[in-house]
Amino acid sequence: MHALIAALVLACTLLISPAARAQDTGAEPEAASGQAEETPAEERATQFVGVTGPEAESIPGGGLLLAAYAVVWILIFLYLLRMRGLQRQTAEELERLSAELRASGGG
Repeated sequence: MHALIAALVLACTLLISPAARAQDTGAEPEAASGQAEETPAEERATQFVGVTGPEAESIPGGGLLLAAYAVVWILIFLYLLRMRGLQRQTAEELERLSAELRASGGG
C-alpha cells in the first residue's frame, strides 16, 4: 500500500514538473529580445499617481464588528447570570443539608 502511494506521488510530481518548467522559460525570451529591463525605481516613476486630496477612511465591516462585540458581551453576561443562579442553588442546597445534619443531631 505504501509503495502504491509513493508511486502515485512520484507520478504526480513528474507530471507537474514539466508544466512548472514551461512557465519558468516563458520569461526568458522576453529578456532575450533586446529590451532592457526597468529598475524598480523607474517602474515606480512610470506608475506614480499623485494624491488629489484627503480621503476618508472607510471600514466596510464596521457594523459587523460592533455586532460581533455586542453578541460576545451579551453571551458573557448571560453566562455570568447562569453561574450566579447555579451558585445560589448550590448555596441553598448546602444550607438545607447543613440544617438536616443539625436536625438529625450529627453536627
